Amino acid sequence: MDYGRLLHESLNGENPYEKHLKARFEYADLVTFAQNKVTPRYNWFYYKEGYSRDFVWGALKELSVQKGELVVDPFCGTGTTLLAAKQAGYDCAGFDILPLGAFVSRVKLEDDYDVELIAEEIRRLTSVKFGQARTKLVDVGFIDMKRAFNQYARNDLPFFKERIMEVEDDKTRNLLLLGLLSIVGEASNVIKDGGVLKIVNKHRTPPVRHLLKNRLKRMLKDLRDETNPNTKISWTVEQADARQMPLEDGTADALITSPPYLNNVDYTKVYALELSLLISSYKELEALRKKSMRSHISAVYEGQEGSEIVSRAMKHVTKTGGEVKVPPVVEGYLMDLYLSLKDAARVLKKGGCAAYVVGNTTLPGVTVDVDLMIAQMWEDMGYTAEDIWVANARWAQIHGVEKQRPVRESAVVLRK
Repeated sequence: MDYGRLLHESLNGENPYEKHLKARFEYADLVTFAQNKVTPRYNWFYYKEGYSRDFVWGALKELSVQKGELVVDPFCGTGTTLLAAKQAGYDCAGFDILPLGAFVSRVKLEDDYDVELIAEEIRRLTSVKFGQARTKLVDVGFIDMKRAFNQYARNDLPFFKERIMEVEDDKTRNLLLLGLLSIVGEASNVIKDGGVLKIVNKHRTPPVRHLLKNRLKRMLKDLRDETNPNTKISWTVEQADARQMPLEDGTADALITSPPYLNNVDYTKVYALELSLLISSYKELEALRKKSMRSHISAVYEGQEGSEIVSRAMKHVTKTGGEVKVPPVVEGYLMDLYLSLKDAARVLKKGGCAAYVVGNTTLPGVTVDVDLMIAQMWEDMGYTAEDIWVANARWAQIHGVEKQRPVRESAVVLRK
């Protein structure tokens, strides 16, 4: 792909922050999850929206973050920044508003697993006699759970969760539960198509027991094969809001993260089937949806602080026609970005740095250059936007939206 040509075509020549753009196409594959799919620990849960380990390592090196300093990820997803930082010798702290992300991250980061105990519990779990589950999967509300899973999977998923919850050792129990969560998609009749779950007719869905046994054996092999795991690092993961991180002022040396893209993807729907094993009710799922970042129309966060800074950034939304109205979701999204940036500035030390991986967006009649807007909002707060590393540029493939100009996927480099 000719990234250079597409980068040139993505410019409109009117935004002064375009001067910060620098072609860094060597990061094109690393701002995707591709590398992590084949990397031990990182591949314990497939998270399409994440980036890869080597992006984090590259950013830490380029930003001159010193070993032992604190690296923070306010949108930690399934923990790539945290695990990469920990393995490279950095203290780390991560937060995610969804319990799934926080849980997966903690299991990946955990130290001192008792490998022999895990092996014993895997044998016990995968040889247990079949029975009727006492509980059911939580009905997530927007998809027919009876069609999403066959009758066997609808029973076996909660059945195996019940057996897992009987394990006394916390670390072992959580590892086994992660293994179960990671095979939910394979055990279903559902595929993830962008931000939508679609029910399909699979000829044969593998049994839950078979999927779980294979996944846990691979995870156990990863643990057996590890050499010199870094167990001296301080780390923490909490379910928390990136707009209000539970960190003291001026405690972070660096921040590497990727907020949700402005693409109307609702993570509580994309990962609803996995969440059905973690949450207690549909009401809990709805509450998470409303509190999430306003990258989709179902979120209703009330924070309106910083409207002047957001309004200045909104002036650079590109319209293709004079009568085009900017969708309200754009302003809500930028408001939440501002609030997360403000909290990032609060927790960063003076001289601290940040890298925000973001994707620009094409909506009907509108192109939103999120990378430039982050740089502008950060400087409007009184700090320095150093660079915008453009990892790739491409034509947006969105049904019903005409090609306007290519959109970029970038890492915005900021300094306090």
